[in-house]
Amino acid sequence: MHEPDQSSNAPTPMRVEPVPDRIADRNPDDGWQFADPHPMGPGTRAAFQGLIRALCPAPPAPWSPEIASSVELGSRIFLRYMPPLLAHGFVLTIHLLDLSPLWTLRSTRRLRHWERGAAGEVLQALSRSRLKPVRLMVIAARAAVLSTYYDQDEVHEALDYHPMSFLQQRADLRKRLLDGLPTDDGDIIGPYSEVQR
Repeated sequence: MHEPDQSSNAPTPMRVEPVPDRIADRNPDDGWQFADPHPMGPGTRAAFQGLIRALCPAPPAPWSPEIASSVELGSRIFLRYMPPLLAHGFVLTIHLLDLSPLWTLRSTRRLRHWERGAAGEVLQALSRSRLKPVRLMVIAARAAVLSTYYDQDEVHEALDYHPMSFLQQRADLRKRLLDGLPTDDGDIIGPYSEVQR
């Protein structure tokens, strides 16, 4: 019977750092680092900021310059986790939507210069276009912007949505699993988990 190779080329076991007791915070001190935001020039940023204003819900939904900045930053960080070709395609989408008043013959002004409500109406009309590529551009922009918008603390408060207790439960479960403790029926670890009870 052939013995496994015990040479020095064998992989070193992965070291798992201890999990902090309190991890479900907005910015937990757990050593995780976010990617840098996807690079954008001043023109692209201005166009993207105009899209953010147009796509986020109107009052009485929460809105402030701080929320707008946070949505921009969060969306640009999200782009870093996409394949580069898709991220560059999204930047192209930003510019095409910013120029949409021109190519739809609505105006000679870019979308970034429109009043917020009117810009939102332009995008809403584009989302009902007969042309699928146009509809997909609006869907992509909405997905990037609104997924970040609805993750803001102020929006959670307005919706009376408090996810931190759930996130803490999942972090606690991970710590128990790493410690080799058994799971419970209420842990909801999924039908395909390899964890042995």
